[in-house]
Amino acid sequence: MNNLLIVLTFLGLCISLSNGFDMLGGSKVTFSNQLEHSKLLKVLCDNDEGEQLVKIGKEYEFTFGDSIFKTTRYSCKMDQGPNFKHHQEFVAYDASWSKALEATCKWIAREDGIYFSQDGNPPLRRYEWDGPHLLKN
Repeated sequence: MNNLLIVLTFLGLCISLSNGFDMLGGSKVTFSNQLEHSKLLKVLCDNDEGEQLVKIGKEYEFTFGDSIFKTTRYSCKMDQGPNFKHHQEFVAYDASWSKALEATCKWIAREDGIYFSQDGNPPLRRYEWDGPHLLKN
């Protein structure tokens, strides 16, 4: 009986800590529109915020708390206007990418592709528009 009580207490603490980190909202994903010719950037992620339209020179970001089990992951799709015929789908955030408690991922849309910067590091081109795979840097 004592072992069951210890296990249930430990499980309760884990769930409590996990929810506490979720409420901190420390990690952040940002999408920056650096396209040319006044093109809009359409961003749709599986974070329940719906489709976002980002004007030239502007950014869209969302913050969240990571699971203490490092299972937080968001997939997104970016389309460039005006007809939104060029697009790319990718994993925009995975908790295993960073050791920081408050990780920052920045995705930058440019004419020649999609660039990625993590935790303040210089951006590197990761995807081509309409390309099937992650680019090797």
